[in-house]
Amino acid sequence: MELITPGLGLMFWMAISFGLVLLVLRKYAWRPILGAIRARERTIARSLINAKRMEEEMQHLEEVKRQRLAEAENLHHQMVERARQEAGDLLVRAGKEARNEAARILGEAEKAVEAQKRLAMMEVRDQIASLSLDMAQQVLQEEFADKERNERFVGHLLDRMILN
Repeated sequence: MELITPGLGLMFWMAISFGLVLLVLRKYAWRPILGAIRARERTIARSLINAKRMEEEMQHLEEVKRQRLAEAENLHHQMVERARQEAGDLLVRAGKEARNEAARILGEAEKAVEAQKRLAMMEVRDQIASLSLDMAQQVLQEEFADKERNERFVGHLLDRMILN
């Protein structure tokens, strides 16, 4: 039963020991412990403030990132659209140049065909003239084979020329 009801002397000495430990702790350990706890509280408070500030900065940076990403996307769309437009213009220009070149080549070909046609016509005329002369020569040789007839024809031509 001693454990359940301690003696009065034991309680007295326990109280004195507790008081001495309390005084020693108060004198030497309490202030440093409280100082360390207060320093830790200040460090935690500063860390919380810094964390909030960093979170705000991160939100701001995230917003800036979104804006720049939107600007870059807009610039990309503009560049793609400009490239499409330039490609279309290039196609139109190339088509016009091709049509102009085709028209020029066609014109040159028509001129060449016309020149060949004229040359062929001149050759045909020369051949017709040559054939006509040959035929006329043969007809005249046949016609004027008779000397008497030839003299009459020349006389008739001279008479006509004198009258004119």
